[in-house]
Amino acid sequence: MNNKQLAKQFFENLFVNNDKAYEVLADDVRVNWPGFGMDDIVGKDNLRKFLDNSGPDRVLNLNIHNVVGEGDTVIADGSIITEKDGKEETSHFADVYKIKDGKIGSLSSYMVFDKSNEK
Repeated sequence: MNNKQLAKQFFENLFVNNDKAYEVLADDVRVNWPGFGMDDIVGKDNLRKFLDNSGPDRVLNLNIHNVVGEGDTVIADGSIITEKDGKEETSHFADVYKIKDGKIGSLSSYMVFDKSNEK
């Protein structure tokens, strides 16, 4: 599996088939959302706990605009519509994946929440 396929397996399955999404993450993966004032989440198990508690209940629509890979870096951007507690939310994102030893070693996700969420 090439690096772009690894990233795609993660983002296409997150909140849809989490086991399949998490199988391409390194055990010591480091994830952050710059601009949200959070510490990095370190470790696959810690990420799963965080997203199980704070993430959406389900993905309603995922639209990927671009997936670009060079060396060990893959960047994907797009938009996503999710549902949490019955409320739909649209976000736009650019994710930067760093691949290490055939697994995703780090992910920085730059997210912007759509103004339509304020209605």
